[in-house]
Amino acid sequence: MTKRILLATDGSESSRRALREAAAFARNDDVIRVIHMVEDPVNLLTAAFGKLIDLEQVRRDMQREGEEHLARAVLYLREEGVDAQAHLLDLRTTGETVPEAMTREVIEWGADILVVGTHGRSGVRRAMLGSVAEQILRSAEVPVMLVAGEARAHLRLRSGGHYERILVALDDSETSRLAFEYALALARTHGASMRVVHVLDLPGPFLAGFDPEPLLDAVRAVGEQVRIWAEKRLEEAEVPGEIEMREIQPVGEGVADQIIAAGRDADVDVIVLGTHGRRGFRRFTLGSVAEDTARHAGRPVLLLPAHAPST
Repeated sequence: MTKRILLATDGSESSRRALREAAAFARNDDVIRVIHMVEDPVNLLTAAFGKLIDLEQVRRDMQREGEEHLARAVLYLREEGVDAQAHLLDLRTTGETVPEAMTREVIEWGADILVVGTHGRSGVRRAMLGSVAEQILRSAEVPVMLVAGEARAHLRLRSGGHYERILVALDDSETSRLAFEYALALARTHGASMRVVHVLDLPGPFLAGFDPEPLLDAVRAVGEQVRIWAEKRLEEAEVPGEIEMREIQPVGEGVADQIIAAGRDADVDVIVLGTHGRRGFRRFTLGSVAEDTARHAGRPVLLLPAHAPST
């Protein structure tokens, strides 16, 4: 089935890396729609500066720059054999904020996934790891791929560019399992292998005299159930993969640290996460584990909202 991939671009380095990842994600007859948002310079400049600057000329320059970004992006995608189209959004005429415009484009175009760089400038200058990210992810009906500024370099894809190794973080929540199924389908589409990581987020510290072993055993028992379930699904789907159990102590490193380390050790192409886990992901909210992982993973992070449809 053809996927519709919406890519937000602003010409920045992270935006160019997001462009590469969108091309790597696309397969067969998928289509990528590249959007560039032109913000109203009145909102970007103080009234004092506005008296000294020709705002209409600023608008024209911003629009021209946006059109150039879009043209280069579409040319790159078509050279990679991807069906691509461009769309320039003037937020002065729509009266929208960046997250509002992105969310509307996702809905109106019927996108299956949104791809965006995490340290843009004009138009997406705060996208994505702050308030813009949270606004989009809270309302997102589709998976969102965040490509951080320090992610792998923007290089031309290898012949038949695709993903080879996919990591998914799995706990025992329903959202986490939806993310697993999404990663599984993605692996089958790309002929990739999977690395499944389950982080045992051990409780504590405990008061003196308290025996924590029964509680710790219960946490590890849940981990074992997760492992057995993942092994069964990998076997049923005939997808090659490995399952890794990682433990963290209650003081020191966090869940995101272990996910990032697992991705680095396996040199994966993308990390897939659900955005509302529990047990083992006790702080797995938009502002903590997911954000920390996306910011420091050094590779794309695909976030699957709880209400996003499965692939």
